[in-house]
Amino acid sequence: MRLLKLLAVAVLVFGTVGMVRADDTRVNMNGGPGGSPPCGSNTANADNAGLLNTDCLVTTANVTTFQFEVLDASTIGGGLTCASQLTATDGWSGTLAAHNIGGVDICTLTAPSSVSLSTYIHLLFTGDPYVGGPTLAHFHNDGDCDLDDFVLGIPVGCDIKINNTAGGNSPFVPGAPVGLGVNGNSLPNLPEPGTLIMLLAGVSSLPLLRRKAAR
Repeated sequence: MRLLKLLAVAVLVFGTVGMVRADDTRVNMNGGPGGSPPCGSNTANADNAGLLNTDCLVTTANVTTFQFEVLDASTIGGGLTCASQLTATDGWSGTLAAHNIGGVDICTLTAPSSVSLSTYIHLLFTGDPYVGGPTLAHFHNDGDCDLDDFVLGIPVGCDIKINNTAGGNSPFVPGAPVGLGVNGNSLPNLPEPGTLIMLLAGVSSLPLLRRKAAR
């Protein structure tokens, strides 16, 4: 009987954790074809529906580490979770979840220094195998900015792409500011929640001021 009770408690605990993580705000951090503003210390905003779709172009050196940040108050549910094909397929590592109540949530991704056997195998099963050597000296980039080109970093000419428009995850608070920093560039300062509210209130009052001025 005691064993059954313990099992019931365990199911309840793990079920609750699963529900919280399913309701958090998740972003996908990946690479892609180029053609965007240069990467460095970049900012963007979620749209009025709380959806984010932003990217930046790698211009001067391969990006081997990058970070994404958002105010925890701008997430919904259990804070921020970051997903990436770079970790699932290319062997990147980093911190992919954060919930800093009253502060800033940050996800970090870092490229490996060499290509592992598991990465070769994962890419083989994607239908786009990596054909280069295991170190940067023998790195192979076929120029189409997809997963086999990102095994040791995001190459110059490709984009870093971040969005939360896929997978049915919770959106951000509408208009939420976010930041991106690459290769040691500092993350931009995000406005505090109170400052953001005052800013939004000021922007929303502009049409009223215009009407009064017209009279």
